[in-house]
Amino acid sequence: MATNDGIGVQRAPRRLRDRRRSSRIYYAGGQPPSFLAKWTSRLAVFVAIAAVVTAVLHRLHLLPTSVAMTIAITVIAGAMLALVMATIAGLDIWFTGRQGAARVLCGSVVALGLLAIPAGTWALSLRWPQIDDVSTDLVEPPDFTEAKDERAPDANSVEYPGERFATIQRAGYPDLKSLVLPRSADDAYELVLQALAKLKYKTTLELPPENDESSPGFIELSDHSLILGLVDDVVIRVLAEDQSARVDVRSASRYGQADFGRNAERVRAILKEVAARYEASAPNVASPQVAKKDDKVTLKPAKVRGPVSKANRRRPDLSRSDIRRGLGRKESPQGSYAGRVPGRPPERFDE
Repeated sequence: MATNDGIGVQRAPRRLRDRRRSSRIYYAGGQPPSFLAKWTSRLAVFVAIAAVVTAVLHRLHLLPTSVAMTIAITVIAGAMLALVMATIAGLDIWFTGRQGAARVLCGSVVALGLLAIPAGTWALSLRWPQIDDVSTDLVEPPDFTEAKDERAPDANSVEYPGERFATIQRAGYPDLKSLVLPRSADDAYELVLQALAKLKYKTTLELPPENDESSPGFIELSDHSLILGLVDDVVIRVLAEDQSARVDVRSASRYGQADFGRNAERVRAILKEVAARYEASAPNVASPQVAKKDDKVTLKPAKVRGPVSKANRRRPDLSRSDIRRGLGRKESPQGSYAGRVPGRPPERFDE
């Protein structure tokens, strides 16, 4: 109801007058989506496409791991930003009734899906020991040679981390032990090559053992994970000692601080296949020792080795011309393994 102020001018009620003067939008149902609502979905879809393309290119070995990891960090940051933008835009839609709810919902779902990948990966990694380098010899692990040139400066070091990793491995993987074969070092070296061929591993370095017991043989190779194509390096050492040969395997990841037990599984697979090659090379003669199961194998006492031990007397020398695969490989002095009088079964001992 209008009022008269005494000078002949009628004024509108105060409530109506204040409402007309106010520039605030109480309801914007017909307004287009806000800036944040538009770019929430755009940013989320963009980082999702970037993540898929990066994973495919890295798996096809067309993108270096360091670059892929940088892009992955950027994708995670973009997903977090998209989620924050979706939250702000959602509040704006809730109070003003603007359009763009579908865009906000799409961006939120995509962003949450991207963030769930690293969160789930971290939670899953807690099931395994937090190490990326395992070895059957924890006192003097085999050294890498080819991996020194293959690893980028920002990759994990080829040097064994030391007693900290050894303690974690003893608690998490107590079954990883050196494999002792009652064969010469040359025969054991050939058995290892047969096992790697059976497992379809391609070696990058083959350095056969020499007649001198202080000259162990070395084999190196690289393996890739199934989904992302992450590279792990493997070195195998064949060392002659006490009328037998000891096989040590070391597997280490180039990137990351947790390997989800992948390196330990690879070491087990190699040792198992080497033992199978040994058993297949001898006639099946029943004996109490051969009939023993893996959980009843006699363990040798751990040996304490120092700087002058056999494992450290000789390291691979890349200046030699016969260290590559197929060059200068020694033939077994005893020829084929078939028909040979069997020896005692493989033994393992703790390091």
